[in-house]
Amino acid sequence: FFSGRAWATSTTPMTPSGGAQTTTSKAAAAAPSAGTHIQPGGMPRNTVAKGFSQMDWMRRCKRENVRGVDAKANHKRVIKDDELAQHNTVGDCWIALRGKVYNLTEYVAYHPGGAEILEESFGRDATALFDKYHKYVNGAYIMREAQVGVQPGYVDDSDSD
Repeated sequence: FFSGRAWATSTTPMTPSGGAQTTTSKAAAAAPSAGTHIQPGGMPRNTVAKGFSQMDWMRRCKRENVRGVDAKANHKRVIKDDELAQHNTVGDCWIALRGKVYNLTEYVAYHPGGAEILEESFGRDATALFDKYHKYVNGAYIMREAQVGVQPGYVDDSDSD
């Protein structure tokens, strides 16, 4: 967890050779790693169990089918709201995000914010909730292997799948 220490450097006016000398303090050496996450307000995020980081999720997606449907099934199949609404439990949860529909059933344990926040979006369009907490995250990239379809009227704005 974040210990309250910040990266600290100090600059000595001149070295014997005439250049500035920069040193790193002990506080810098004890600063949090890039993997330490603090939410706004200084509260640490929920932690996930060992083996359930975002990188673990990405590796799992490369090894196995996480769609929950036939891996060769058309992931651009049109899924209407009534079908999406049927998948609204932790054991069977689909969401829509920016017009694409994803099966999050296998992902729930990997979510850094915990399952509870995801439960609000099971079986419906989660775009507004997703944007509220982390609009900057490329959810389409993280969830691409879990895509099971698209919402009616979805227009693909990319040249690739």
